[in-house]
This record gives sequence, structure tokens and C-alpha cells, in this order.
Amino acid sequence: MKILNHSEIRNGMINITTRKLFPAFGLLFFSIFSCTNDMEKIKSVSKELKTPEQYLNNTEMIRSDSGVIQMKLVTPRLERYKTPESIEKFPKGIQIEFYDLNLKPKAFLRADWAINYEDRNQMEAKQNVVIVDYRKGDTIYTEHITWDQSRKVIYSNEFVKRINKDGVLYGKGFEADETFENLVLFQPRSTMYIED
Repeated sequence: MKILNHSEIRNGMINITTRKLFPAFGLLFFSIFSCTNDMEKIKSVSKELKTPEQYLNNTEMIRSDSGVIQMKLVTPRLERYKTPESIEKFPKGIQIEFYDLNLKPKAFLRADWAINYEDRNQMEAKQNVVIVDYRKGDTIYTEHITWDQSRKVIYSNEFVKRINKDGVLYGKGFEADETFENLVLFQPRSTMYIED
């Protein structure tokens, strides 16, 4: 602790030279502006992630191949983001209908929330996911699926409930092609309906 001499105290005030204060003010100034700069970067990045570049309400999208409609997606809200990759979010859910070559519906998928990673060709659907295969009469319930559009595969690692005319099957995940022709249930266990 420094003991002040009489020449440094005048009229009850401490006289501190600028030379002694400069390092302290410099450090304080640098700290304030570096924090502000970091906070501005954080706010900018957060805003970039939270604010969609484009949004559409009550949207219908159709995917076709060689003029043949393969699927139709309907959503109350579509949000598009440009982050390091292009992302489409469906915060109010999706409904997708898949069609055969004769435009007859063959399968249906719905979820309360979804995200599409355009650059990866991958979509995730979460919360109350329901998949219906009209041809086989199968209905699948789960909480999370991934649709790998490059491999044309839909899969889940979550608990799955599958209902059809034969009964109820439970499993820990599944994998199917996107037409649901071939579906494999992992770690299956079942409840069968037996007539009296």
C-alpha cells in the first residue's frame, strides 16, 4: 500500500498524474471494447441463426421426376435459412404424401416439426411422427425419423410402434426405403390379435 505525501493531497483531494492513470484506463478501455465486440459478434451470429432469410405460410411443394409426381409436401410454415449450409425448417409441422406411377397415394408421413438440410439431402422429422403405408395397411408411430434422400432411405433409432392387420409390433428403430416397400423393424416384440 502506497502512503501519500502532503504534495499529492490538495484541498482534501488526491492528485494522481495522468502518467499513473494511463495504463489503468488503457486496460479498462480495451476490456470494454473487446467485450462489446464479442457481444456484437454473438448477437450477429444468433440473429443469423434465428431470423429466416425467407418464410412462407401455407405452402405446398411437389417433387417430380421426369414429369411424374413422386410426392407432395404441405406445411403451415416454411422458413429458409442461409447459414454455412442451406436449411429449411418446418416449425409447425409437415404432411407428405407419396405417389405411385399412376398418381395413386401409396404412403403418408406427418410430424409436428421438421428440418431439411438441403446440401446434405437429409430431412429430420420429430414429435408425433406417423407413417402410413396404404398398400400394406401399416401405420408406424415414433418420435424421430431421418430421411436420407441420397440413399432413398428413411430410418429411426427411437422407440417404434407398428400397427397392421396382424397386430401391434414394437421395436427400437427401423429402416425402410422411401417407398416403404421394404421395412425392417429393429429389436421387434409383438402383440398379436387372436380370434376366439
